[in-house]
Amino acid sequence: MDMWTADIWNGNEEECKIILNEPGNWEKVPLLFDDKIALGTFVRFKGMIQDMLNPEYYSSNFKIINSENDEFTLRQAKYHSSIKNLQPGEEVVFGDTLMERHIVACIPIPGLNEWAKDVTDTNKNAEAQQEENINKRIRLDPACQKYSKEIFIFVYPEDININELKLNQIVEVVGFLDRRTIQEDNGDLEGQSSIAKETHCIHAVQLKLLKNLIPDNEETYKSIWNDAPNIHAELKFVLTQALLGDSLVADYLLFYLVSTIYNRQHNLVPGKFSLNIRGIPRDIEQSYTKHLYSLISYLVVKSEYLPIQIHTLNNMDMIPRKCYTSNRLLNGFLQLSDRTHLVLDETDLQPGNLDSKGILNLEALKNIISNQQMKYDFTYYGMDYETQIPTLTLSIGKSLLPCDIDIVLKPDPSYSADVEETMKSVLDYLKSQLPLVDKLRKYIAIISTFPFKYDQDILQVIENDYVEMRRVDPKNVSGDDLHIFLMISKLIALCSGKNEFDNPIWESGKSLENQRKLRNK
Repeated sequence: MDMWTADIWNGNEEECKIILNEPGNWEKVPLLFDDKIALGTFVRFKGMIQDMLNPEYYSSNFKIINSENDEFTLRQAKYHSSIKNLQPGEEVVFGDTLMERHIVACIPIPGLNEWAKDVTDTNKNAEAQQEENINKRIRLDPACQKYSKEIFIFVYPEDININELKLNQIVEVVGFLDRRTIQEDNGDLEGQSSIAKETHCIHAVQLKLLKNLIPDNEETYKSIWNDAPNIHAELKFVLTQALLGDSLVADYLLFYLVSTIYNRQHNLVPGKFSLNIRGIPRDIEQSYTKHLYSLISYLVVKSEYLPIQIHTLNNMDMIPRKCYTSNRLLNGFLQLSDRTHLVLDETDLQPGNLDSKGILNLEALKNIISNQQMKYDFTYYGMDYETQIPTLTLSIGKSLLPCDIDIVLKPDPSYSADVEETMKSVLDYLKSQLPLVDKLRKYIAIISTFPFKYDQDILQVIENDYVEMRRVDPKNVSGDDLHIFLMISKLIALCSGKNEFDNPIWESGKSLENQRKLRNK
């Protein structure tokens, strides 16, 4: 495969596909990680779809004619965007048959955490390699953001179903490296002027949609599911230590980490779990929230940390916007792929005034939290795009942002005496238990994706309980409470390796919610 060119692929497509799809061969394709790779090389790239441009037409073939003797060579134009190595006296004549190809702009995966950027050397012992990666931070994958530039992917409809591609999806492509001149916004918001620049592109021969960046083969699923009760206990222990001894908040933070949206219908977003942990002690808030985020980023694949401050809201480009001069969608901080955990830190929020941009940014955050949607800015109108961005808000008092569930942190005094030392000891413990860390990461990524069923008998019990709760306290029990009870109980079951409700799990869910409500009074 190292010697493959676009012409070789065009002439031997079926044979090349068979070789590429043999087990292990996809991973052998060299990764694009710098500007030194020769044009025409067969490469692999992983990134997020940031924009989808208009399709373009190209001649299906062309002739290279020698003007001295009129001899010519007929070449296929597929997988080419430029013609290289023309000799003196040669000219190009394009054919009349036009074909269509689509252009997808990809960027390195936003929020991808350091540990997820490591590339494993298969020749080394797995545990030793993990330890070396932690120390050396090997970054060869473009997802590591070592290669930080935008890449244009040319997608050919006869090879790849373009209808499967959507904004903010994670894709991995293999294809032939080339270069392309494009128009880019120069930052002039009023004039929306643009400049031309040359950038890399890849002519894709195959493409994979990646729903999960952690290996999720059948063996991994089976292993995690069978060991779920033990992994759950270990994760809760770690989170309890990080939450300064508060095991109740640890339960809810664990649910936040593993939650995922399922069966979205219209304005209903079942599985959405936005959490506000409030009551962060004033004397420890800034250092503590950053340490807590560091722990979260050590466990989840993708995450972003955003301090909620007046200056940040008024100045940060959070919302993607359309530039009509370059005909490009310009990236915003909140353009994130599914299950990028967003941590919002309000502990340093000071009084001040929001300008128009700040108000729009705040509304965008509220929309994500409440509806898992974001309105992209197309200048003359806004367009809603669905998101799946789990949000955690950390605050001293009640957050200015909405949430599905809020809970007050009650630190154990023995833990909060030295927060720095407590958080350091938690991370040191994890770094000394690398096989455990690997299990925790896989558990968080996949445990809530297992199928789940509701037995008719337990649904009847739930219905009777809800009717009774409404009878006893009609003012404080609503349909939203029932949804939260069901969601918490489902997460309790899945986190324990059970794929259906039973009465003890339902009672556990109600008990947790009653404890939370009692604490919040």
